[in-house]
Amino acid sequence: MIESDKLAVRSCVVCGMSDARGLVATRLEGGETTTLCGSHQLAYNRSRPRPRDVAELVARTKNRRDRTRRSPDGDELGAQLSAAFAGDRRQSVDRRGM
Repeated sequence: MIESDKLAVRSCVVCGMSDARGLVATRLEGGETTTLCGSHQLAYNRSRPRPRDVAELVARTKNRRDRTRRSPDGDELGAQLSAAFAGDRRQSVDRRGM
């Protein structure tokens, strides 16, 4: 990690976070210096082999969350929680009138 009061880039090159309190200047394996947020700095430090340039870093650390369902039958816990908190459990009696 490189200590610097003024970072050349004012936001994380991966996610765009711009809060200076969470940014660090980092020298990549290829020698290039870039700006990362704490989360992406941690991801960089944990990666093996480490990315050599910004393009490789971004490709490896971008958001990889898959928005599709993991189970072909759906999410059983999610269905139970939805049923537990759904409005259709209520009686037809208006509670405000009591």
